Amino acid sequence: MDRTLFFILVLFYQFCFSQSSKTLSKIDSLKTDIEAVNFIRSCSQSKDDFLSEFRLKTIRSFEDDNLSPLIKRTADSLGVDKSFYKGDFDHNGKTDLLFIGDDNSCQSSRGSCSAVVKVIFDIDNKYMTRSLLLNHFDFVIPKLSTINGKDYISVFYDEVTEDFNSEKYNFYHKIVNKILTYKFDNFVEYNPEPQKYSIEKIFFETEPCFGTCPVFTLELSKNGTSQFIAKTYNFINRNDSFEKIERKSRKTFEKGEGKFTTQIKASDFQKIETILGYINFPELKDDYSVSWTDDQLSTLTITYDNGKIKKIKDYGLVGSYGLTTLYKTLFDLRFNQEWKKIKH
Repeated sequence: MDRTLFFILVLFYQFCFSQSSKTLSKIDSLKTDIEAVNFIRSCSQSKDDFLSEFRLKTIRSFEDDNLSPLIKRTADSLGVDKSFYKGDFDHNGKTDLLFIGDDNSCQSSRGSCSAVVKVIFDIDNKYMTRSLLLNHFDFVIPKLSTINGKDYISVFYDEVTEDFNSEKYNFYHKIVNKILTYKFDNFVEYNPEPQKYSIEKIFFETEPCFGTCPVFTLELSKNGTSQFIAKTYNFINRNDSFEKIERKSRKTFEKGEGKFTTQIKASDFQKIETILGYINFPELKDDYSVSWTDDQLSTLTITYDNGKIKKIKDYGLVGSYGLTTLYKTLFDLRFNQEWKKIKH
Protein backbone atom coordinates (compact mmCIF):
# COMPACT_ATOMS: atom_id res chain seq x y z
CA MET A 1 0.00 0.00 0.00
CA ASP A 2 1.24 3.47 -0.85
CA ARG A 3 2.68 5.18 2.29
CA THR A 4 0.76 8.39 1.63
CA LEU A 5 -2.53 6.51 1.33
CA PHE A 6 -1.71 4.58 4.49
CA PHE A 7 -1.18 7.75 6.54
CA ILE A 8 -4.39 9.28 5.14
CA LEU A 9 -6.33 6.21 6.26
CA VAL A 10 -4.75 6.37 9.72
CA LEU A 11 -5.65 10.07 10.12
CA PHE A 12 -9.20 9.40 8.91
CA TYR A 13 -9.58 6.57 11.43
CA GLN A 14 -8.29 8.77 14.25
CA PHE A 15 -10.71 11.55 13.30
CA CYS A 16 -13.67 9.16 13.18
CA PHE A 17 -12.68 7.64 16.53
CA SER A 18 -12.38 11.03 18.20
CA GLN A 19 -15.82 12.02 16.93
CA SER A 20 -17.45 8.76 17.98
CA SER A 21 -15.88 8.99 21.46
CA LYS A 22 -17.73 12.26 22.08
CA THR A 23 -21.13 11.70 23.69
CA LEU A 24 -23.87 13.81 22.11
CA SER A 25 -26.38 15.49 24.39
CA LYS A 26 -29.38 17.78 24.16
CA ILE A 27 -27.04 20.78 24.21
CA ASP A 28 -25.51 19.64 20.91
CA SER A 29 -28.89 20.03 19.19
CA LEU A 30 -29.41 23.66 20.25
CA LYS A 31 -29.23 25.95 17.21
CA THR A 32 -31.35 29.05 17.82
CA ASP A 33 -31.80 31.51 20.69
CA ILE A 34 -35.34 30.22 21.24
CA GLU A 35 -34.11 26.63 21.55
CA ALA A 36 -31.30 27.68 23.89
CA VAL A 37 -33.45 29.84 26.18
CA ASN A 38 -36.12 27.13 26.46
CA PHE A 39 -33.42 24.66 27.44
CA ILE A 40 -31.94 27.07 30.00
CA ARG A 41 -35.35 27.64 31.58
CA SER A 42 -35.97 23.90 31.71
CA CYS A 43 -32.83 23.52 33.84
CA SER A 44 -34.29 25.63 36.64
CA GLN A 45 -34.34 23.73 39.94
CA SER A 46 -35.80 26.43 42.17
CA LYS A 47 -36.68 30.12 42.20
CA ASP A 48 -33.27 30.82 43.72
CA ASP A 49 -31.39 29.93 40.52
CA PHE A 50 -33.24 32.64 38.53
CA LEU A 51 -33.36 30.51 35.38
CA SER A 52 -37.12 30.08 34.93
CA GLU A 53 -37.52 33.49 33.25
CA PHE A 54 -34.03 33.85 31.82
CA ARG A 55 -33.58 36.03 28.73
CA LEU A 56 -30.64 35.58 26.40
CA LYS A 57 -28.90 38.80 25.38
CA THR A 58 -25.78 39.75 23.53
CA ILE A 59 -23.34 42.01 25.36
CA ARG A 60 -23.98 44.78 22.82
CA SER A 61 -27.75 44.69 23.52
CA PHE A 62 -27.47 45.57 27.23
CA GLU A 63 -28.26 49.12 28.32
CA ASP A 64 -25.26 51.28 29.23
CA ASP A 65 -26.56 51.40 32.80
CA ASN A 66 -25.98 47.65 33.05
CA LEU A 67 -22.80 47.24 31.01
CA SER A 68 -20.34 50.04 30.33
CA PRO A 69 -19.36 51.21 26.83
CA LEU A 70 -15.82 49.98 27.61
CA ILE A 71 -17.09 46.43 28.16
CA LYS A 72 -19.16 46.61 24.97
CA ARG A 73 -16.26 47.92 22.87
CA THR A 74 -13.98 45.23 24.26
CA ALA A 75 -16.52 42.51 23.48
CA ASP A 76 -16.82 43.84 19.93
CA SER A 77 -13.04 43.83 19.47
CA LEU A 78 -12.88 40.23 20.72
CA GLY A 79 -15.66 39.12 18.40
CA VAL A 80 -17.92 38.09 21.30
CA ASP A 81 -21.21 38.90 19.59
CA LYS A 82 -23.43 35.91 20.41
CA SER A 83 -25.63 35.14 23.38
CA PHE A 84 -24.53 31.52 23.78
CA TYR A 85 -21.58 29.28 22.95
CA LYS A 86 -20.77 25.60 23.28
CA GLY A 87 -17.71 23.67 24.41
CA ASP A 88 -16.54 20.83 26.62
CA PHE A 89 -15.32 22.99 29.50
CA ASP A 90 -14.99 20.21 32.10
CA HIS A 91 -13.32 17.85 29.59
CA ASN A 92 -15.67 14.93 30.19
CA GLY A 93 -16.53 14.36 26.54
CA LYS A 94 -19.93 16.09 26.71
CA THR A 95 -20.89 19.50 25.35
CA ASP A 96 -21.61 22.29 27.85
CA LEU A 97 -23.52 25.54 27.27
CA LEU A 98 -22.07 28.98 28.00
CA PHE A 99 -24.73 31.70 27.93
CA ILE A 100 -25.09 35.44 28.50
CA GLY A 101 -28.19 37.36 29.48
CA ASP A 102 -30.58 38.73 32.08
CA ASP A 103 -31.86 36.51 34.89
CA ASN A 104 -33.85 39.26 36.67
CA SER A 105 -31.94 38.67 39.91
CA CYS A 106 -31.38 42.42 40.28
CA GLN A 107 -34.15 45.01 40.09
CA SER A 108 -34.01 48.80 40.10
CA SER A 109 -36.47 51.62 39.47
CA ARG A 110 -35.65 51.29 35.76
CA GLY A 111 -36.28 47.55 35.66
CA SER A 112 -33.84 44.67 35.63
CA CYS A 113 -30.21 45.53 36.35
CA SER A 114 -28.77 42.04 36.07
CA ALA A 115 -26.18 40.90 33.53
CA VAL A 116 -24.89 37.38 34.00
CA VAL A 117 -22.63 34.82 32.34
CA LYS A 118 -23.20 31.18 33.25
CA VAL A 119 -22.37 27.67 32.11
CA ILE A 120 -24.63 24.62 32.17
CA PHE A 121 -22.55 21.46 32.47
CA ASP A 122 -23.66 18.01 31.35
CA ILE A 123 -22.31 15.77 34.13
CA ASP A 124 -23.44 12.19 34.72
CA ASN A 125 -26.62 12.78 32.69
CA LYS A 126 -27.52 15.72 34.91
CA TYR A 127 -27.35 19.44 34.16
CA MET A 128 -25.51 21.67 36.63
CA THR A 129 -25.18 25.46 36.46
CA ARG A 130 -22.16 27.52 37.49
CA SER A 131 -21.61 31.28 37.24
CA LEU A 132 -18.57 32.83 35.58
CA LEU A 133 -18.94 36.00 37.65
CA LEU A 134 -16.88 36.33 40.82
CA ASN A 135 -19.49 38.70 42.25
CA HIS A 136 -22.73 40.47 41.32
CA PHE A 137 -21.05 43.75 40.39
CA ASP A 138 -18.21 42.89 38.00
CA PHE A 139 -19.18 41.54 34.58
CA VAL A 140 -16.82 39.34 32.56
CA ILE A 141 -16.62 38.90 28.80
CA PRO A 142 -16.26 35.19 27.97
CA LYS A 143 -14.24 34.06 24.97
CA LEU A 144 -13.64 30.44 24.04
CA SER A 145 -10.04 29.26 24.07
CA THR A 146 -8.38 26.01 23.05
CA ILE A 147 -5.23 24.66 24.70
CA ASN A 148 -3.76 21.35 23.58
CA GLY A 149 -7.05 20.46 21.93
CA LYS A 150 -9.16 21.14 25.05
CA ASP A 151 -11.77 23.85 25.62
CA TYR A 152 -11.21 26.65 28.12
CA ILE A 153 -12.81 30.02 28.78
CA SER A 154 -10.89 33.29 28.76
CA VAL A 155 -12.61 36.03 30.74
CA PHE A 156 -11.97 39.73 30.21
CA TYR A 157 -13.06 42.29 32.79
CA ASP A 158 -12.65 45.91 33.78
CA GLU A 159 -10.16 46.26 36.64
CA VAL A 160 -10.86 49.56 38.39
CA THR A 161 -8.35 51.22 40.69
CA GLU A 162 -8.73 54.48 42.57
CA ASP A 163 -6.16 57.28 42.48
CA PHE A 164 -5.72 57.98 46.19
CA ASN A 165 -3.30 60.83 45.46
CA SER A 166 -5.97 62.84 43.70
CA GLU A 167 -8.12 65.41 45.50
CA LYS A 168 -11.09 64.24 43.43
CA TYR A 169 -12.52 60.78 42.88
CA ASN A 170 -10.40 59.54 39.98
CA PHE A 171 -10.49 55.95 38.82
CA TYR A 172 -8.35 54.07 36.33
CA HIS A 173 -9.83 51.38 34.09
CA LYS A 174 -7.84 48.52 32.61
CA ILE A 175 -9.09 45.43 30.79
CA VAL A 176 -7.39 42.32 32.15
CA ASN A 177 -7.98 38.68 31.32
CA LYS A 178 -7.64 35.21 32.82
CA ILE A 179 -7.98 31.71 31.42
CA LEU A 180 -10.37 29.58 33.45
CA THR A 181 -10.77 25.86 33.77
CA TYR A 182 -13.36 23.81 35.63
CA LYS A 183 -11.89 21.97 38.62
CA PHE A 184 -12.94 21.25 42.20
CA ASP A 185 -16.60 21.77 41.26
CA ASN A 186 -15.96 25.38 40.26
CA PHE A 187 -14.06 27.68 37.93
CA VAL A 188 -10.42 28.38 38.81
CA GLU A 189 -7.55 30.10 37.02
CA TYR A 190 -5.93 27.63 34.60
CA ASN A 191 -2.53 26.45 35.80
CA PRO A 192 -0.54 24.18 33.43
CA GLU A 193 2.02 23.43 36.15
CA PRO A 194 0.37 22.81 39.54
CA GLN A 195 2.71 22.74 42.52
CA LYS A 196 2.81 20.40 45.50
CA TYR A 197 3.18 21.76 49.01
CA SER A 198 3.24 20.05 52.38
CA ILE A 199 0.50 21.84 54.29
CA GLU A 200 0.98 21.67 58.05
CA LYS A 201 -1.66 24.02 59.48
CA ILE A 202 -4.40 26.29 58.17
CA PHE A 203 -5.97 29.16 60.08
CA PHE A 204 -9.08 30.74 58.56
CA GLU A 205 -11.10 33.49 60.19
CA THR A 206 -14.09 35.52 59.02
CA GLU A 207 -15.30 38.83 60.42
CA PRO A 208 -18.81 40.35 60.50
CA CYS A 209 -20.44 42.13 57.57
CA PHE A 210 -23.55 44.30 57.31
CA GLY A 211 -25.85 41.29 57.14
CA THR A 212 -25.84 37.64 58.14
CA CYS A 213 -22.37 36.54 57.02
CA PRO A 214 -21.28 33.58 59.16
CA VAL A 215 -18.55 34.56 61.62
CA PHE A 216 -16.23 31.74 62.62
CA THR A 217 -12.67 30.50 62.97
CA LEU A 218 -11.15 27.29 61.65
CA GLU A 219 -7.83 25.94 62.84
CA LEU A 220 -6.97 22.89 60.75
CA SER A 221 -4.18 20.45 61.48
CA LYS A 222 -3.19 17.74 59.03
CA ASN A 223 -2.38 15.08 61.62
CA GLY A 224 -3.72 16.50 64.88
CA THR A 225 -6.91 17.90 66.35
CA SER A 226 -8.66 20.64 64.40
CA GLN A 227 -10.90 23.32 65.89
CA PHE A 228 -14.02 25.15 64.71
CA ILE A 229 -15.18 28.18 66.70
CA ALA A 230 -18.68 29.20 65.60
CA LYS A 231 -19.37 32.78 66.70
CA THR A 232 -22.58 33.93 64.99
CA TYR A 233 -24.89 33.30 62.00
CA ASN A 234 -23.48 29.82 61.36
CA PHE A 235 -26.65 27.85 62.03
CA ILE A 236 -29.42 30.21 60.94
CA ASN A 237 -31.99 29.33 58.29
CA ARG A 238 -30.48 30.76 55.08
CA ASN A 239 -33.96 30.93 53.54
CA ASP A 240 -35.00 33.58 56.07
CA SER A 241 -34.71 37.22 55.04
CA PHE A 242 -32.26 39.51 56.80
CA GLU A 243 -35.18 41.48 58.27
CA LYS A 244 -36.79 38.30 59.64
CA ILE A 245 -33.54 37.19 61.23
CA GLU A 246 -32.94 40.61 62.79
CA ARG A 247 -36.39 40.53 64.37
CA LYS A 248 -35.39 37.44 66.29
CA SER A 249 -33.49 37.62 69.54
CA ARG A 250 -29.72 37.36 69.59
CA LYS A 251 -30.03 34.03 71.38
CA THR A 252 -31.84 32.66 68.34
CA PHE A 253 -29.13 33.31 65.77
CA GLU A 254 -26.40 32.32 68.24
CA LYS A 255 -28.11 29.00 68.95
CA GLY A 256 -25.73 26.12 68.36
CA GLU A 257 -22.64 28.33 68.27
CA GLY A 258 -19.60 27.40 70.32
CA LYS A 259 -16.26 25.58 70.14
CA PHE A 260 -15.91 22.26 68.35
CA THR A 261 -13.04 19.83 67.74
CA THR A 262 -12.41 16.91 65.40
CA GLN A 263 -9.85 15.09 63.30
CA ILE A 264 -10.34 16.37 59.75
CA LYS A 265 -11.02 13.56 57.29
CA ALA A 266 -7.82 12.72 55.42
CA SER A 267 -9.56 12.94 52.02
CA ASP A 268 -10.87 16.44 52.78
CA PHE A 269 -7.49 17.73 53.92
CA GLN A 270 -5.91 16.22 50.83
CA LYS A 271 -8.47 18.04 48.67
CA ILE A 272 -7.49 21.33 50.31
CA GLU A 273 -3.81 20.55 49.67
CA THR A 274 -4.59 19.84 46.02
CA ILE A 275 -6.51 23.11 45.62
CA LEU A 276 -3.71 25.08 47.26
CA GLY A 277 -1.17 23.45 44.96
CA TYR A 278 -3.22 24.14 41.87
CA ILE A 279 -3.77 27.83 42.67
CA ASN A 280 -0.09 28.12 43.71
CA PHE A 281 -1.02 30.06 46.85
CA PRO A 282 2.48 31.40 47.76
CA GLU A 283 2.38 33.46 44.55
CA LEU A 284 -0.96 35.11 45.37
CA LYS A 285 -1.12 38.64 46.74
CA ASP A 286 -1.19 39.24 50.48
CA ASP A 287 -4.19 41.59 50.32
CA TYR A 288 -7.35 41.68 48.21
CA SER A 289 -10.26 44.07 48.48
CA VAL A 290 -13.48 44.82 46.62
CA SER A 291 -14.42 48.41 45.83
CA TRP A 292 -17.60 48.54 47.94
CA THR A 293 -18.27 48.59 51.69
CA ASP A 294 -20.19 46.54 54.29
CA ASP A 295 -18.75 43.22 53.08
CA GLN A 296 -16.90 40.49 54.97
CA LEU A 297 -13.18 40.23 55.65
CA SER A 298 -11.37 36.90 55.85
CA THR A 299 -7.86 36.08 57.02
CA LEU A 300 -6.16 32.95 55.73
CA THR A 301 -2.86 31.84 57.25
CA ILE A 302 -1.14 28.75 55.86
CA THR A 303 1.86 27.06 57.47
CA TYR A 304 3.65 24.81 54.99
CA ASP A 305 6.96 23.21 53.94
CA ASN A 306 8.66 23.12 57.34
CA GLY A 307 7.38 26.33 58.84
CA LYS A 308 6.93 28.71 55.91
CA ILE A 309 3.95 31.03 56.36
CA LYS A 310 1.64 32.68 53.81
CA LYS A 311 -1.04 35.11 55.01
CA ILE A 312 -3.83 36.43 52.81
CA LYS A 313 -6.42 39.05 53.82
CA ASP A 314 -9.41 39.23 51.50
CA TYR A 315 -12.11 41.88 51.93
CA GLY A 316 -15.09 40.58 49.97
CA LEU A 317 -13.80 36.98 49.71
CA VAL A 318 -13.44 37.18 45.92
CA GLY A 319 -9.71 37.79 45.56
CA SER A 320 -9.48 35.22 42.78
CA TYR A 321 -11.47 32.34 41.31
CA GLY A 322 -9.13 29.89 43.01
CA LEU A 323 -9.48 31.56 46.41
CA THR A 324 -13.26 31.60 46.07
CA THR A 325 -13.18 27.86 45.45
CA LEU A 326 -10.94 27.35 48.48
CA TYR A 327 -13.19 29.48 50.69
CA LYS A 328 -16.24 27.43 49.72
CA THR A 329 -14.37 24.25 50.68
CA LEU A 330 -13.43 25.76 54.05
CA PHE A 331 -16.98 27.03 54.68
CA ASP A 332 -18.31 23.52 53.93
CA LEU A 333 -16.01 21.97 56.55
CA ARG A 334 -18.29 23.44 59.22
CA PHE A 335 -20.97 20.91 58.30
CA ASN A 336 -19.29 17.91 56.64
CA GLN A 337 -17.02 16.84 59.52
CA GLU A 338 -17.84 14.98 62.75
CA TRP A 339 -17.38 17.94 65.08
CA LYS A 340 -17.72 17.42 68.82
CA LYS A 341 -18.84 20.40 70.84
CA ILE A 342 -16.71 21.31 73.83
CA LYS A 343 -18.92 21.87 76.84
CA HIS A 344 -17.93 24.54 79.33
